[in-house]
Amino acid sequence: MTRPAEHVVVAPVTLQHQKHMDTVLDSNGYESSAQGASMKLGTSLRFVFPTSPETFEHFRVALAALPPGGFIERPMGAMSTREQATNLLAVATAAHDAGLDMLVVGDSHAVPPAYANAFSPVPTLARLMPVTGNMTLGAVLLAPFYDPILSAEQIGTIAAFSEAPLVVILALGQGKGRFAAFGMAERTRVGRTEEFVAALRALLTGEPVTMKGRYHRLSHVQTGPLPRVPVSLWLAGTVRAAAERAGRLGDGWLAGQNSTRAELAEQLDAYREAAVRHGRTPLPVLRRDIYVGESDREAESVVNRILAEGYRGGGMDRLLVGSAESVVQQLEEYRAIGFDHALVRHIVGDHALMLRSFERIGKDVLPRLHALEPLA
Repeated sequence: MTRPAEHVVVAPVTLQHQKHMDTVLDSNGYESSAQGASMKLGTSLRFVFPTSPETFEHFRVALAALPPGGFIERPMGAMSTREQATNLLAVATAAHDAGLDMLVVGDSHAVPPAYANAFSPVPTLARLMPVTGNMTLGAVLLAPFYDPILSAEQIGTIAAFSEAPLVVILALGQGKGRFAAFGMAERTRVGRTEEFVAALRALLTGEPVTMKGRYHRLSHVQTGPLPRVPVSLWLAGTVRAAAERAGRLGDGWLAGQNSTRAELAEQLDAYREAAVRHGRTPLPVLRRDIYVGESDREAESVVNRILAEGYRGGGMDRLLVGSAESVVQQLEEYRAIGFDHALVRHIVGDHALMLRSFERIGKDVLPRLHALEPLA
């Protein structure tokens, strides 16, 4: 059975650092191109790519073996590493040009190169920063696999070059094989994550940190550079307990992309209650995959082919698919549940289709979302 850190001792955030944070962040924790917008839309980039024609067959075998409610990344896109990197830059540029409010890079580990390339989030984000301008930037970190001292130093370094706030999205990770690769037991992931959150948050202040935990022990440790832009720590989670954890420990909660609407509503209530109980302002963020087509018929035709081949669990009811008008309507329905922030990733791996979808989002989706009346 895991347990959280025994205690963390850290001096208060310096006035100078806190003042800078207050002046850069807007009320929702973003430095947005649509200041004051009532609904914000960010994108999570595809970062797992196939490396051979056999990749898809390996994926289908793994997909068939998933337990109920499980999910697995489907590698999609080009097979050449050079082309994958080039396409990532183009997609980041398209997201910026479309006016999206945020850009996030995901995380995966111990992926056999004969199966797929999984681009690491921190160096990928650093390379994309020259084309993202003042977009809020984010990186998913599978928290159990990271050292808090090294992470604080890397985040501070990234922040030194950033033109916008940073969001670090901390997730538990899954898979006994992946944990075994790090010499860990999967059952320790909650305890490791909770300790990591406490240690990282304290270290990012630049003040001396002492921590006596089961997995992390620090004695008067300080790190730098001190982030020159605000850094928010969100927690990702797909079940009620994870939503409550995000309310207790995080600056935001990233919901599960395969959760049903009923599950999202229940988890959202739990998250809000926990956040208020622990003195935090709730920031729930919807997570969905997306494709905006030239029409409902074209969009559904494209996505149905992908679903028929095998995707990552879930069906059309857990995606945002259709014309721009239909996707706006779908987002408004989620907003009625209580989500006025959404993070989307394209379900399509075809590079040209993805770029055209970004164009439609920028032209026909975002203006309508930004014009919505604020939630009560």
